[in-house]
Amino acid sequence: EGFWNSYGKYFKVGLVEDLDYKDELKRFVRFFSSKSGDNQTSLDEYVSRMKEGQDKIYFVTGEGKRAAEIAPAMEKMRQKDYEVLYMVDPLDEICSQSIVDYDGKKMVDINKAGLDLGMSEDEKTERESLMKEFESVATWLKKKLGERVQKVQISERLVDSPATLVQGEWGMSPMMQRYMKSQTTSSSSDSAFAIGSRNQAILEINPDHNVIKSLKNAMETAPESESTEDMVMMVFETASLLGGYTIEDPGDFAKRVTKLMEATGGSAGASGSMDAEVVS
Repeated sequence: EGFWNSYGKYFKVGLVEDLDYKDELKRFVRFFSSKSGDNQTSLDEYVSRMKEGQDKIYFVTGEGKRAAEIAPAMEKMRQKDYEVLYMVDPLDEICSQSIVDYDGKKMVDINKAGLDLGMSEDEKTERESLMKEFESVATWLKKKLGERVQKVQISERLVDSPATLVQGEWGMSPMMQRYMKSQTTSSSSDSAFAIGSRNQAILEINPDHNVIKSLKNAMETAPESESTEDMVMMVFETASLLGGYTIEDPGDFAKRVTKLMEATGGSAGASGSMDAEVVS
């Protein structure tokens, strides 16, 4: 472990740059994972722990181990008990793109569109029903959010979160976008990256979550109200923050959070005022 901490990055750089020894170097690179604790794991070790019937190597990107752990896409992976590799810096992510596959198993980014975890016939029937029920919500949200997202769709990867932002199959993660942007100096390049990341992002919503159900109700009863507009932006902005993106206007986000706290605090204060006790 000490050797890897000192020299591991050179193996990863070699894997990316030295095509002649790429296959050999794949055996040596190590990453953190959802089942490796504080240690890192090799691809051989990952493959040895794969579930029966699993034919892909899953990974998620995030700026640091904690960011990878809390990614909304991890919810379904934990539910299905799939191990996920953590790509915690730009070199890790570039390395994962260079590996492509290992031992005949494709590397799959769980934060990209098109994630297929396999569904039973009952699950497929349920999903089709939900897609029909919430299709109008997705269309309405896309209209509300405009160019902030490429599209809005029903998610298969969410369990506890109301929404998440994912990238298209060929899109770059927020971490890689920031890395690439840091390598440029012109404002025109900065603008190009901002537009590109915004247009590639796909908002996925969880129709089983109470927030999305409330949003559907708001769309049907008061689609143009200020509270509905705030709810739309809160769903989008919290998904952005959890996904590692930078929100457009932190000031507006703070105002919406403050309004929510005031509304919650007011009702809590009213219901709890009779129970207040002064302690001397």
